[in-house]
Amino acid sequence: MSGKKILPAPANRRAEGRNPNRNSVLIGVVRRAKDLQLIRKERWYRVPARHRFRRPVSYIAFYLTAGCGSAGKAISRYAEVKRVSAVPRRTLLPDEKDHPRAEELYLKYELGPVRRLPRRIENRLRRRIFFAYTSLSRLRKAKEIGELFDLPPLEEVMRINLEKSKIAYFPQQCVMEKKKCRYRLDFAIFSPSVKLAVECDHSRWHSRKAQRERDRKRDRWLRRRGWKVLHFSEEDILEHPGKTIAEIRKQLG
Repeated sequence: MSGKKILPAPANRRAEGRNPNRNSVLIGVVRRAKDLQLIRKERWYRVPARHRFRRPVSYIAFYLTAGCGSAGKAISRYAEVKRVSAVPRRTLLPDEKDHPRAEELYLKYELGPVRRLPRRIENRLRRRIFFAYTSLSRLRKAKEIGELFDLPPLEEVMRINLEKSKIAYFPQQCVMEKKKCRYRLDFAIFSPSVKLAVECDHSRWHSRKAQRERDRKRDRWLRRRGWKVLHFSEEDILEHPGKTIAEIRKQLG
């Protein structure tokens, strides 16, 4: 199967001012060094077709995880989208034909030259990164991931409030399963009898149905393993810090 074209990229550069999607950028996550090589050398990127995005994108910026080596935990490259087609995973990656999602359909984004940004966009607060939109102008100006989305620094505000309240905490705590990090918590707080996970929920991400379902699944998993879980909204953290700290103390007993 060669792939069915489903989403043509904008072709007319002169129409940029009239096309509201012309500067739309998708933040794509790259977890493996192998996939980074495919982007650089073969100029394509894949996304499971179940993630059908709300609007076309003209560029993809690549957030590299720690699995990509020293370049990881940041965005430093992006590329223009030339064409999009739907292709089975086994066709894209024939050497991984035994992969459990080998028959699943993927969107193959064929790319122009991979360009380097003026500076690395760091993930200083170690946010969990998923597919998200930004603009080309923000991408070129940003120094930190949150600047791409106008996200208030909720984790930093929470950290300051915890320190002022003299509550000991562990930021970005990994909860392990089978020697791997199953989930990363915004903050883990421990008392002699309580394991408390504190999550800072950005309204832009956590209002999405898919993200809410991921949160529920993770919370169930944690609770089965003895954790208490608290979620605080932007309003909780930014407008009512006293109440958030009081609730944390209450849960700690």
